[in-house]
Amino acid sequence: MKDIIGNCPLCEERALHVAGTEEAQVMQCINCGYTTTTKFTGDKETNEEFQKLGEDMKNWAVESNGKIWIPSIITLPIGMLYPINNKNKELKWAFAPMVKIAEEDRKKYPNPNAPGKFYDKKIDTDNAVFYDLFIEAMTIINEKLKEKTNDKF
Repeated sequence: MKDIIGNCPLCEERALHVAGTEEAQVMQCINCGYTTTTKFTGDKETNEEFQKLGEDMKNWAVESNGKIWIPSIITLPIGMLYPINNKNKELKWAFAPMVKIAEEDRKKYPNPNAPGKFYDKKIDTDNAVFYDLFIEAMTIINEKLKEKTNDKF
């Protein structure tokens, strides 16, 4: 199946990207930030994959068009975009940048996949930037990615 762009059933914007096959399909709205896959077909009460989610993700989940939609978590070389609750328990978005770990601090970050090795970068959730809208965050991230690409040339 070719990638298709259509209207999102949640926010109704023409920003829904659909990819994959009928057996394994992913739908991602780049406007509202919600996503679903074929494994989230059905409803919250009977879907086994939904039952495995954390409490925040379950609370944010929305049922529409025979699917369960959840907020996206996007990890990129420059950082991570993820959903959060604000102090009023409303869904908002945070972007935590990828930062270098100081040489003297690396021993605090062992790499479990490489015994005796340590991470040299981390996602800095302590210095996350918060956004009301997913599309706001995506716009800023897109600019950062362009800057990073331009820096290489």
